[in-house]
Amino acid sequence: MTVTVTAGDRSTRRDNSIRILGDLVGFNTVSDRSNLDLVDYVESCLHAHGAHTWRLPSEDGLKANLVARLGPDVDGGLILSGHSDVVPVDGQAWSTSPFELTRVDDRLFGRGSADMKGFVACVLACLPEIAARDLRKPIYLALSYDEELGCLGVHDIISDLNRRAIRPDLCIVGEPTMMDVGLAHKGNRTFRLTFTGQAAHSSRAPTAVNAVAYAAELVTSVTAAQAEIARRGPFMQGFDIEYTTVHVGVMTGGRQVNIVPDRCVVDMEFRFLPGVDPAALTENLVMAEVRRLDRAMAKRKPGCGVAVEPAYAYPAFNMATDHPAVTIVKRCAGRNSDVKLSYGTEAGCFREAMEMPVIVCGPGDIRQAHQPDEFIAVDQLDACGDFLIDLVTVIC
Repeated sequence: MTVTVTAGDRSTRRDNSIRILGDLVGFNTVSDRSNLDLVDYVESCLHAHGAHTWRLPSEDGLKANLVARLGPDVDGGLILSGHSDVVPVDGQAWSTSPFELTRVDDRLFGRGSADMKGFVACVLACLPEIAARDLRKPIYLALSYDEELGCLGVHDIISDLNRRAIRPDLCIVGEPTMMDVGLAHKGNRTFRLTFTGQAAHSSRAPTAVNAVAYAAELVTSVTAAQAEIARRGPFMQGFDIEYTTVHVGVMTGGRQVNIVPDRCVVDMEFRFLPGVDPAALTENLVMAEVRRLDRAMAKRKPGCGVAVEPAYAYPAFNMATDHPAVTIVKRCAGRNSDVKLSYGTEAGCFREAMEMPVIVCGPGDIRQAHQPDEFIAVDQLDACGDFLIDLVTVIC
């Protein structure tokens, strides 16, 4: 069944979405700051419509996940998942104030407007219509912190939902897909490698252990490994890049040219296809070479070597295209096809740990995310609101 949305309903919801989005953008929730003021705001909106809420604070108490339930405390229902944090604006040339929503024609500019406060605003704008219904099943809102730092906060949400034996029928992660139905994305493993060598005056370079030189050997190995993956696969059609990728994104070392560097730090990232074992991947492609370099450095000078520190990780995500939930979401979103996403989301975390259908579908264009003058189009808010109301009608 699909609900009929009148022009008046849509117009009111649109106005509310824009107003709420302006409020949300006004909270500077860059990941190195607290999100508690935003959580207070969202929680007050939810309480005003009868929702039961609870918080899951970070260890330092400066941030919190927020979980809410509307409707009966029974099995099934729907999770709407979003994150509260945004990426920094430092060094970006904005034409508008990034933490003040600015409308230019049908575009709404502000940090987080697309990624992903637009989705959260749509959910909150739908609350009056949802609260007026006699829901058969619950609707949950799961709002996490530190998604932009590697999906850090969502793990506590998932643990809490499992502890409470909450078993929804479907989870929608509202990252910006232009309301396309996202059924897959790659996973991520990121590492920091610290090369410790022995310094010396550059006139005695052959007697030293050059940390940058050994790190450069690793970069060469990683580059060769990437070329081999691109040639041999495995491949998965539908991705912009149809194979696993690995690259060195940051390399820092050395103080000045006449000192042999005794330290070099390398940040390395894998983005792996669904179905690829990340542990085996990293071992086969890189870690054997890291151990070789570590032994070579220690042989030159005891105490020299390579230390490996995992930075963050999230799992790959893949949903079967013929799952009944996919059919429902496509119908509600007005889509006949699905997409594979080039970016990571919390969908893989939910799918791996809760074994429920998970689909990524939300307003806005990922090409605007993390950019100066980030924006979302008003018609995307309209489309998301219609989608949410239709989905609630079918699922709950």
